[in-house]
Amino acid sequence: MNFQFTLGNPKIRTTCYWAIVVFAALLRVLSLDRVPLGFWYDEAFYSLNALSIGRNHWPIFFVLDGHPAEPLFIYSLAAFFKLFGSTVFVARLHSAVWGTALVALMYPFAKRVVGERWALLACLVTAVFRWPLHFSRTVFRAILPPVFVLLVVIFFLRWREKRRLSDAVLCGASMGAGLYTYLSFRLVPLLWLGWVAWLWWRGEIRWRHDWRGLATIVFTCLIVFAPLGWDYLRNPMHFTGRMDEVSMFRKNVEIRQPDGSIKTEVLPKTPGEVVRDLASNAWAIVKMWTIRGDHVARHNLPHEPVFDWASGIVFYFGFVWCLWQAGRNEFAFLLPWWVVVFSLASVFSFGAPNILRMQGMIPAVVVIYVLGLRTLYELAVHWLRQPVRVLLISSLVVLFLVLQLDSYFRRFAQSPEMRREFLYDTFYKPALQVRGIAPQVNSVYVPADLGHHLTFRFLTHEVQNLQYYTVDADLPTTAPRHFAIVTTVPTISAAQERGRDLLAWLRRLRAEHHSTVPILVESATGTTEVPWTEVWVVR
Repeated sequence: MNFQFTLGNPKIRTTCYWAIVVFAALLRVLSLDRVPLGFWYDEAFYSLNALSIGRNHWPIFFVLDGHPAEPLFIYSLAAFFKLFGSTVFVARLHSAVWGTALVALMYPFAKRVVGERWALLACLVTAVFRWPLHFSRTVFRAILPPVFVLLVVIFFLRWREKRRLSDAVLCGASMGAGLYTYLSFRLVPLLWLGWVAWLWWRGEIRWRHDWRGLATIVFTCLIVFAPLGWDYLRNPMHFTGRMDEVSMFRKNVEIRQPDGSIKTEVLPKTPGEVVRDLASNAWAIVKMWTIRGDHVARHNLPHEPVFDWASGIVFYFGFVWCLWQAGRNEFAFLLPWWVVVFSLASVFSFGAPNILRMQGMIPAVVVIYVLGLRTLYELAVHWLRQPVRVLLISSLVVLFLVLQLDSYFRRFAQSPEMRREFLYDTFYKPALQVRGIAPQVNSVYVPADLGHHLTFRFLTHEVQNLQYYTVDADLPTTAPRHFAIVTTVPTISAAQERGRDLLAWLRRLRAEHHSTVPILVESATGTTEVPWTEVWVVR
């Protein structure tokens, strides 16, 4: 058989598809123990919750240290821990699997929008796009909404194509299951209802013929969601708790009490303040594409926009094309609507633009970018020959790939802000330090403020001989010898404020200095390292 090595050949397309998926998986595990460096509090929060499952503890909702979290990501992580062990690498490998699934699911969606050949490009763009790539390498439950919203969209499209009730059931089940993932997924019913309304307006859905399929989707969604919904009825704070924490409708106000003390109270904002702050958030989201991005180093290289200017112009071109065609093209309506709906997750919460909360829009953003490339390619037919058009589009794609990977694996990886945000020096390295000394001594005494931090707790959860101390309590002078004591700069300072010299006490015990973990400190002369935690051994 004569095979033509072009993407027009189904076998070649299939091979390219799986090659891209494998490439995406490799990018998500490459240097996974070093990029990002450290382990953030929220990552430890999910990991400790996953370790808590079992032994008659099977919660429908998680609240550790007062922080609410939906259960699907945590149960999935618990299964990974059961299979492969409870380490930082395994926790992040679990996210890498979900991130690779997102890349794989892009093809069946994108091929309906831009065609099979361009859909392969959409998969490749998703594979290297810094936004989904980063969250595929960290332990945040917000990785799940783009996966489940894609499932909702794909199954709804399949139902529309063949009107099979099985696809309606799968669409509704995906929507219901998605509500177990992350707060922003609550916007998906709004996304779906707006889509259905457009289809009804265009006459592509008729209630008389399609009400059974639509009702099946809604009913299945409600059935799957029912256990979580029942928990929300019994525990309203599980539903509203996180929304109240990040709400743009409240403000913290310092109020002076009659005794002269200052008390902070949470009060509702005035209507004028709400309008001003929501408009400011919306403008921040508009600027995030090419001007000024998310400032949080746990999410992004601080203030780095989503796209470089060349790729951003392609994205804007695709977005404008969608707006121009939105009245007569289904996907031209759906994609901007998708972006707008998930933008609300950051518009209505503080810290905009927050790309973690808006991850559900990633599939739409990628396809809009590819639509921009395809439209440029098609328009250039009138001015450029095909080889030149291919070279132009290829150059834009290569520029995007190089800049995205360089931004993440070089610039972000070397960023001191990232190192600080992921608690590398303050909690991650001290935990490794304790794990190293613990087998050599009878007990390891750790300051309570260090030992009770979730990052430290997860990294030392298998250490059996940990003890905690505070500067207000008696120090372990009578502990069985050979033990280790960890000191930190805050612990030494707190002891001095109470008139206790912790270092002098260690000298009286003839403690031997074992090791030091430094911390990076910014000064007028640059970045320097100073001691942060020290381990002393008393024999």
